Formats: sequence, structure tokens, C-alpha cells
Amino acid sequence: MHMSATKLVGVLAIGGALLTSTACGPLSAITGGGDKDAACKNIRTELSSVQSKIASPDVSNPGASSAANAQTFRDTASKIRSEGQKAGGDVETAAGKVATGLESLAGSMSNPGSGSTTGTSTFIKDAADLGRACGFSGM
Repeated sequence: MHMSATKLVGVLAIGGALLTSTACGPLSAITGGGDKDAACKNIRTELSSVQSKIASPDVSNPGASSAANAQTFRDTASKIRSEGQKAGGDVETAAGKVATGLESLAGSMSNPGSGSTTGTSTFIKDAADLGRACGFSGM
């Protein structure tokens, strides 16, 4: 079973909401780490903006919108991975997992018959882990 574009946007919105509400939270103010703080803010911004970058389905050419959205997810994954590398440590590890999840979603969009929804809960968990790595202590 493949993941619909609507469900995919929902998953990203949930992941982005988790990160928006948790990234760069109270602990980062105590522990410092300018590179970590900046990286977490950039990751949060990137995830929060994904939904606005999603192309609406084109009934006359559905492959075009799927390809464009898959590229959006790949680009987002690349930026998140890069920001994670700047932060290092737990943020880098967690950002890498979120980026891998986005790349997997992009692959599912590129090849709709091969995707499944099994990665949804993993993506949400990875986004929550990234929020914690960025300093949120409430989870």
C-alpha cells in the first residue's frame, strides 16, 4: 500500500509540529552551544516550511507533481542532514534519521507502488528524538 500525498503531508505536519514545539527548547538555553542552537532553529524552520512547498496534485499530469514533491523532500532531507552535521552529537544522529525518513518518503512518491505506511511511526519518533536532542526535556 502506498502513502497518499495527503497522508504524507499530514505525517510531515505532525513531524514538523513535534519539532516546532520541541526544538531549541529550555535545555539549550542552559547548555549553550551556538552551532547546536542555530542548527536546531534552521531544522525547525526547514521542517515547518515543507508543507507550503508541496505541489498540489495535477490531475492531468500526476507524475509531475509527485516528482516535484519527491524532490522537495530530498532537498529538505539534505538541508536537515547538513544542519545536523553542523550541530554534531545527538542532533546530528537524530537529524540523519529524520533526513533518511524524508528520503524514504521521497522514494515512495517516486515509485508509488513500492511505498508503505510502516515508516510513519518511525518518522514521528525520529522527529521527537530530534526535538529532544535539540533541548526539549518534556518528552
